[in-house]
Amino acid sequence: METVIENLKRQMKEMGVTQTELASRSGVSLETVNRILNGKSKLKPNTLQKLSNGLGVPIADLDNERIGTLNHIVQGYLEFAGEITHITSYRQLVNWVKKIDSIVNDLPRQTRDIMKEEKRNSAKAAKSADIDINSINFFKDDTIDASAVETWSFRKADDVRDGVDIDLGNMCINYPFNFNGHLFTNSEALYICGLFSKNTPKHQEIQQKLIEAKNGYEAKKRIRTKYEDSFGRDDWKSFNVEWMKWVVWQKIKCNDDFKRVLMSIPRNAYIIENSTHQKGATASFWGAKNTLLEEKRGTIEQQIQYQNPHIKKKELNKKIMKARNQLNHIGTWVGINCMGKILKYLQLCILDSIEPSIDYDMLRLKQIYLFGKLMTFN
Repeated sequence: METVIENLKRQMKEMGVTQTELASRSGVSLETVNRILNGKSKLKPNTLQKLSNGLGVPIADLDNERIGTLNHIVQGYLEFAGEITHITSYRQLVNWVKKIDSIVNDLPRQTRDIMKEEKRNSAKAAKSADIDINSINFFKDDTIDASAVETWSFRKADDVRDGVDIDLGNMCINYPFNFNGHLFTNSEALYICGLFSKNTPKHQEIQQKLIEAKNGYEAKKRIRTKYEDSFGRDDWKSFNVEWMKWVVWQKIKCNDDFKRVLMSIPRNAYIIENSTHQKGATASFWGAKNTLLEEKRGTIEQQIQYQNPHIKKKELNKKIMKARNQLNHIGTWVGINCMGKILKYLQLCILDSIEPSIDYDMLRLKQIYLFGKLMTFN
């Protein structure tokens, strides 16, 4: 194990610090520094602290014996910006503090740069052309430059942008609607009913469970997952997109509040389901991913957390959501984004006063039953 003097010499060499520079930085005389390094003078604890300060390193980096002792007693979990780290040694604790200190000191500059980029790109994107309804291909893998065109993305139920609640996802329970005498609190439940739409008592039972689910997540994660392998339709993927179009259209027709939200989005804006944080094969089918945008939103989120260490979590989350959704014109969206395209297509249908093109003939051929009744789509 290296002695304190050996550690001191090694640190000086690695940092390119001379004895004269160390004496000046630490406030210890050059003669004393020289005598310590040559083993001619005893290194006192207060002098060691001055020298470590002069080098800008923790005293534990020079004193191996202290490190060894502290490593055995330092243990626990630390959280910063939502990330939890398991600390198992003093050395790891020191490195964690260095990392956090670096992040915190650089956050204001990063935030300023990000917001300047957002402002610059947003002016350019606002001038982008309107979207042609005939250009929408529900199955095409797209690449959308968020710095050049207007994009409105949604992810969570409490998403807000420009004063508009953009809770457009199927999971949201804010827009209940009635269909054929049945109240659906979310459109995901009606969508999944199509997966279990055969004319059997068991399928009717599953559909009843779906309609009774508290929200779309419960319908998807608990009920669909439980029954899909045994009772899901084998031909589901051959009609699920047309079925989804029909489901969202019912929600629009039967809930004026949802329709108003959809109409609040500019005509020239791409609507995108943000699936950046989702895993699985369907994430880039129903949505699209923009890793760079989410990384920079994460930086903004860290800055908000650092600026507001003592406010209540609910209030902090509101500030974070507001700040995140001010950032939209950075990075590239990649994915098919079928859900976003369906919403955009139906929005344009309303704006242009045209009936959406849904393949009702194909849906009729699929013999879809809801609660024991054959769907005729008339």
